[in-house]
Amino acid sequence: MLGLNNKIQADENIKNPPSSDSYPIVSGLFSKDRGFGVNVLSLTVLDLINEGQIKCDIDLEDSYEVGKKLTAEDMEVMKKITLRIANKGELKTSETLAINLLKNMNKNKKFNLKAMAKQSNITSVANKFEKDLNEFVRALKNENGFDGENYKDILENGKLTVRGKELKKEWRNFQGYLKSKDLTEKYPPESLSENSVQILYAACFDIEKDALIIRENDSALTDFIDKDGYKLLYIIFNNALLNVSEKRKGDGIFYGVNDKYTIPGGA
Repeated sequence: MLGLNNKIQADENIKNPPSSDSYPIVSGLFSKDRGFGVNVLSLTVLDLINEGQIKCDIDLEDSYEVGKKLTAEDMEVMKKITLRIANKGELKTSETLAINLLKNMNKNKKFNLKAMAKQSNITSVANKFEKDLNEFVRALKNENGFDGENYKDILENGKLTVRGKELKKEWRNFQGYLKSKDLTEKYPPESLSENSVQILYAACFDIEKDALIIRENDSALTDFIDKDGYKLLYIIFNNALLNVSEKRKGDGIFYGVNDKYTIPGGA
């Protein structure tokens, strides 16, 4: 619980996530902006990188952070971050659709983020991206039973129930742990796997860089975040939606598009 001065009074259980929901569901339900769009797609790709289903090659040594507006330097950093689809074994339907979306967008299994950014400015690619995103979100919700009984006690008529609000507070406390140097040193992740899991949960709430500062940068996942690849990926996906020429009605899905970042060369 929260004590005086908003300091978290905690024991070792503070490091345990409040629920076992998937990363996209956690973000969709409990993040600041809530919703199922580019955020849940980006998280799915991030998880696929963590699982080795998408390989990541980064030709940068130092940490990097995108500024308030995209610059020519940002575009060159994108060029140095290469993703390669290497999916092997069984995947969830939503994961397969996310990988297919990347293939459709890039026309290849291997691509750098700068090339992907340029693709996102092409209207036909953007239109296909929106269609693929719709299909991905539907599959994600379906495999998690989101529109059925599974979340009836948490969400009603699009709003959090009493139980949902309680759970959101628990997730807020967990976020406090993820960002706290003192708590992380007292109750650190006990393995490389747990370290990555905590970083993924932090990404659900857009605090992944804060969490990484006080954790080990010891994997492809953490290096991708350290170079702001996760944020750049989100910007590229969002830019594709900005370049959709015709909004399709009747899908039952609305995406709040953020036009803070635009990629040069767009429509």
